[in-house]
Amino acid sequence: MPTPAEEQIKAQLDLLLQLELDGMDAVDKANLRSEIRKIEVEYAKSVEKGKSSAYYKDVSDSIAKNLPALVNGIYSANNAFKKGDYVSGSAAIMNICASVLPILTAVSATAGPAGVLIGAIFSVVAQILSFFAPQQPSLESKIAKLLDQLRADEEIETIKAFSHSISSYTSSLRSKCLGEKKWKAAVALSGTVSLEKGSTEVVGTNTKFSATAEVGQWLTFDSDTPPTPYKIAKITNDTRLTLATPYTGQSLTGGTCKYRHQKIVKRSIDEILEMPLTDEKEADAFRIELMGLGWGLDRNQAKLDTPVFWSWRVAAYLQKESNQSKEQWPEVLGLWCQTYVELLTANTMLSCMASPGKLEALLAATQESNKTSPLSDGVKALCHEAVLNLGVLVKELPASWEADKEEMRNIVTAVRPVAREHGLYAHLGTWMDGLILYVARGNGQARELAWDYKKNTAWLVSMSVHAPKTQVDSFTPKYELLVVESGAGRVWRHHLDSVRGDLADGTVVIAPRSSRPERFLDVSGFAFHDKTPGVDASTHPRTLAALVVEDSAHARYVNYYTFDKDLKSTRVDTEPYLSDVAEIRSLYLPASTLPDDPHADALTGANRPEANSVLTYGGIRGSNRLHVMEWIDASTVEGPQNWTTYNGVEIDAHYVWLYGRGGIACATHTSMLKARRGKIARPAWIYHDFDKQFTRPEVNSLCPCVDGTLTVAMIGQIYTADYKIDRKTNRIVTSSWVRRGGKATQVVKMPIPCWSVLESLNERLRDE
Repeated sequence: MPTPAEEQIKAQLDLLLQLELDGMDAVDKANLRSEIRKIEVEYAKSVEKGKSSAYYKDVSDSIAKNLPALVNGIYSANNAFKKGDYVSGSAAIMNICASVLPILTAVSATAGPAGVLIGAIFSVVAQILSFFAPQQPSLESKIAKLLDQLRADEEIETIKAFSHSISSYTSSLRSKCLGEKKWKAAVALSGTVSLEKGSTEVVGTNTKFSATAEVGQWLTFDSDTPPTPYKIAKITNDTRLTLATPYTGQSLTGGTCKYRHQKIVKRSIDEILEMPLTDEKEADAFRIELMGLGWGLDRNQAKLDTPVFWSWRVAAYLQKESNQSKEQWPEVLGLWCQTYVELLTANTMLSCMASPGKLEALLAATQESNKTSPLSDGVKALCHEAVLNLGVLVKELPASWEADKEEMRNIVTAVRPVAREHGLYAHLGTWMDGLILYVARGNGQARELAWDYKKNTAWLVSMSVHAPKTQVDSFTPKYELLVVESGAGRVWRHHLDSVRGDLADGTVVIAPRSSRPERFLDVSGFAFHDKTPGVDASTHPRTLAALVVEDSAHARYVNYYTFDKDLKSTRVDTEPYLSDVAEIRSLYLPASTLPDDPHADALTGANRPEANSVLTYGGIRGSNRLHVMEWIDASTVEGPQNWTTYNGVEIDAHYVWLYGRGGIACATHTSMLKARRGKIARPAWIYHDFDKQFTRPEVNSLCPCVDGTLTVAMIGQIYTADYKIDRKTNRIVTSSWVRRGGKATQVVKMPIPCWSVLESLNERLRDE
């Protein structure tokens, strides 16, 4: 009977096997899946060994603890890069590396099953990093774009010089870690082959395996659709060979196959450590590779000394209070953080790519006491010294940045509160019996905001703001603002400048259908993901919008629309009716769950929804129930305990929020899904207790922001507070509420655009 930890490991590995890495070579995919399956097998062995060995128990416990973070990081990176969000993708890569380091720490020796297990984990990480590393656009190109848009002041020029050095360093380090390979064209092999499903033995007829294939290269079988590559583990003779993994296709007799050869242009660290050491010629080649690697790493490090010195001047600029209200400050911060993310990721990659198991094995093989080695004692000593030098570099190069990281911690700690105050705010306020749009730009200080009335909109009913796919990697994005106008009820689309708060003139993107009387009550828009179930992607949508619609008979239902780069809208042919629905909030289900989420199984294993599935919430007025829809499959769930009604619903990546006379409450999307599916009686609501500053005020609007702030409209004012969710006490804990001016029926706050990379950098520096 598997333990809960073993079941969790299997669920996490199943997630990895289901991962779609678009653009990854088929051979690389097969190799990755093979290593993932190896982790599952070897982990079970390590757990068994752990019953009688403290070492194996420590290794298996460390893997069980850190594998979920690794999987979450991989999924986050994949989703971010698919959306073109290179900032979040880079941060996720850093989290992938960070999740492996505790496993490395737990390994003090690597012989036996644990060595194979650790090797498989590092192999998976290496392949993932190799796949993601080239996807990020050059930091220098971002700098060039910045200089085209803004005046080239001295701080920006300094960042440009520093980032150039970092880009050169990280590019060189990636090259040394990952190596370079080229695939030759697939070649059809002569003769025919036969093999059984589940077997590794290939039997040929009129084949010449010994002459036309090599161990370690790959075969694909023409009957497979699509072709799945299989690594060659052994060639017995011209007509018999063995695959490294069992054949998963249908059994075949007299089939044909193709041979794929991978040429190593430049060896990776891992491949250098796998070089044979059976004679002096091989030993010389091995030492040349290791010494060249070490010399290159040392030289790269030396090149950074002067640029790092100048980077601290930029840090001083960021910390100077008089600079923190400038329009350029958020962008300078973003580029500075991005530069250090690249640096930390590259240094962590070095530790991840040099498998500790292979280093340990080589040290043992080249020790003078190893009498089984075919090398002379003198040659062994030279090889041993080369391996030791690499081990020292792998350990000490990242460690050499410790003093800088301590200073970085202090700087990030100092600027985070300022960064929180640099968000962009919007609200709908009352004027002459109608609702109009106001926008304010945070200036780094916790004080009332200077709200600017935007005259280029109609009278409004509701709004929705998000970052379009084309803007997610920008530190100066133009947000997409969707508004429902009063009267005619059309949906307009505007661009909202994140730096200045300027609002471009709008365009009508969705209008009520002429074939039936209807009006729009609310809109929720978000960037469209490819392969969204139920949505035709042939029009190449950029945005997906959910609408609450009411017909002439006052029946209410949900419509979904997409619109493309030319703002041409297409209605999705579905229309679920939801009684009394008043407002709507939609999002894509998160690719991963929170680390401490007790309801995480709602998104794993057999419960895992289809990739890119849409989750929609419909608020019901005069009720304490909430519509929850997985695409168009709807149910209602109970609201917070002891509440009778609420005023509205909001969402963030992991939580749905309700607010009203009862105050504020939230629950995870996973908890909502389990309640909707009947697995639990009601969602696991988490509550906020207003302190002495207020006596349970009625909350009229709320916006949770990814920067850890809540913006609310209550008591005739807009307020903000920092917050965190304490699962132990089941409470939303906030700082004191700061008054921001304005009187709103709906509030929105967008974070400083570089928040994701700033926060990832902060967490990484704090954990080390």
